[in-house]
Amino acid sequence: MRFVDTNVFIYEVIQSPKRDYEIADRILGRIQNGEEAVTSLQVIQEVVDWFHYNRRRKESGTFILALNSYLSLVKLAASWDNFVSVVDYMNKKQISFVDSLTLQIMKENGITEIYSNDKDFDRITWVKRIWE
Repeated sequence: MRFVDTNVFIYEVIQSPKRDYEIADRILGRIQNGEEAVTSLQVIQEVVDWFHYNRRRKESGTFILALNSYLSLVKLAASWDNFVSVVDYMNKKQISFVDSLTLQIMKENGITEIYSNDKDFDRITWVKRIWE
């Protein structure tokens, strides 16, 4: 099982740049066709925030309903303990809060692969980033 990062959803929405959109579209197509994957509520919130920041608020509801149709995509929530535990990690690895939370959720669930175009994940030795 692989974790799906924020940028996969954003590239799908904006359909640009072309190569990244095509990769994101293939990834989401595989999940739509039953490939088991995981994302987090924090990633989903990041996408919704992107809609709001880019004055596309109406699309956030469409996005949520579309995610609901991905039956093989598990949506996990982080706990308060997860939030607290990533602070040290975030500072030591110079990785954003949401990415650090993603890593914590992955580790807790035995997930070592992530669909992402974010090269920050390449600095984490136990994570394999997949962008194809």
